[in-house]
Amino acid sequence: MAAAANERREAPRRIHHQPVKSELSKSDEQKLERLLQVLRLRRMAVEPKFSDDVIVWPPRSAAAGGAELATLSAINLGNSADAIGQRVEGRGIPRMKLLKQVEGVSVMSANSAALLAMRRNTPGLRIAPAAWAYLQYIRPLGDELEASAIQVAAGTKVKRFELRLADPQGKPVAGVRVKALVDWDGAHVPAVTDKEGIASIGIPVLYPRVEMILVEPEHTHWSVFLKGFDRTAAPKRLDVRALPLAPDSFRLLAHYAPYDPQAGAGVTVGVIDSGVGPHPDIAVAGGGCFVTGENPADFLDNGIGHGTHVAGIIAGRMAQGTGIHGLAPACRLMAYRVCPKSGERGRAKSTDIASALDRAIADGCHIVNISMGSLEPMPEMPDILEKARNAGVVVFAATGNDGQPLLRFPARYSHTLAVGAMGRDGTFPADCPESFQESEIRRKKEFVAEFSNHGLSTDFIGPGVAVLSTFPGGRYAMMSGTSMATPYSSGMAARLLSGNPKLLTMQNGPEKADAIVRMLSQTAQRVGWPAEYEGFGVLK
Repeated sequence: MAAAANERREAPRRIHHQPVKSELSKSDEQKLERLLQVLRLRRMAVEPKFSDDVIVWPPRSAAAGGAELATLSAINLGNSADAIGQRVEGRGIPRMKLLKQVEGVSVMSANSAALLAMRRNTPGLRIAPAAWAYLQYIRPLGDELEASAIQVAAGTKVKRFELRLADPQGKPVAGVRVKALVDWDGAHVPAVTDKEGIASIGIPVLYPRVEMILVEPEHTHWSVFLKGFDRTAAPKRLDVRALPLAPDSFRLLAHYAPYDPQAGAGVTVGVIDSGVGPHPDIAVAGGGCFVTGENPADFLDNGIGHGTHVAGIIAGRMAQGTGIHGLAPACRLMAYRVCPKSGERGRAKSTDIASALDRAIADGCHIVNISMGSLEPMPEMPDILEKARNAGVVVFAATGNDGQPLLRFPARYSHTLAVGAMGRDGTFPADCPESFQESEIRRKKEFVAEFSNHGLSTDFIGPGVAVLSTFPGGRYAMMSGTSMATPYSSGMAARLLSGNPKLLTMQNGPEKADAIVRMLSQTAQRVGWPAEYEGFGVLK
């Protein structure tokens, strides 16, 4: 830690990058770091943990012809009366419906009356709710900040100013979210730029200062951080330049692996996520949708953009003049959508993730990427992960973005490779708020991301701060999170496996999966941090 602190003090001598946080006073920097920690803890506290699906599976000791297997058979045949048995008086009419089966697990919807009856009449059955797993990407201050937005009532006395956002050619940038933070507890005035690129912001006189301003484009341009000012000194207009993401002059991924259009040839990679595409830089060979009630053939992105970004890190081809590319563009890419197209689009049921992994195994994937995580166990996953290993499939999963010494599920399970996130100096503009993600754990120009979960089961670490990749509609976006570090590792694994024909053509089985893991662990290069943060190191 002393060495890390020394390198932190030497940071101002860098040529290419001066952390934006250095523009804040030491007191304000500490307040900002505390706010970021509070927001991460808030997300963990308020995040719904369980879906309304119920999973039912037999104990390992279940005997053929026994009550547990008989009840499961009734469930799977749709015979709810036999499955429920005698109802519990005074608890209403029991109702249940089979939704799907995954590797010996039955997934159903059921009310409390049905579950009470099943637990009384067949107590040996294992019954648990399906967990929610969340996409592991973040915005600078997190979506949790939305709860602290100030709604300015009509007639409230305010100090009003404008922010105009334009690209380097002066063209206005519309539809961009702007947050004016007025205290270090997260209270802020939100606004959105109009067709002229102007966001009108009114600061209530109750607040003496604007502490800082965040400008957060969803795609195409870099995010921008602006230093605050006293309310009474607010300018009539702030003119802000939105720097384009493309062409990419920072080349984060190229630092670790230069673009190779043939990388990944012969390897099939599955992406379990929010869907993929359309995007001209990505060729999707197939896939499916596993969200109940949606078109099972629709693997396209649900609109949130996360899955397309993840897929581009793995398999994006570099379009002329962009400099943005994936690590294994010649791989065969499969897209498995588990996030819905409406409602809460950034999460998925653990049962749908298990179903998608089962399909990926059947489709012959060599590598599967899961940039999602749950704080709660996913009871249906261990068996399907073991099935993946037995088929020679290697699964990568994100450790999570809580900044805590814990790994989210499924990264915490055996037969997954858990990936944490790191960042690199000089890979984003000096006024980009991604500098908020720098931790004190550093080595030369690289740092562990402040948000990255860590623990004894961490296997790898990869670039996960200010990563540029594809976004639906032929656009590009910048995202951060262990969600981005995981496909970096999956893409590098595909790249390395492609270059090892003997291993690639090895007969499918657990020996193949284990041999791939050994090859990757031996290839990874240590940065020099404790194993809880980097595991075997960075794949290069």
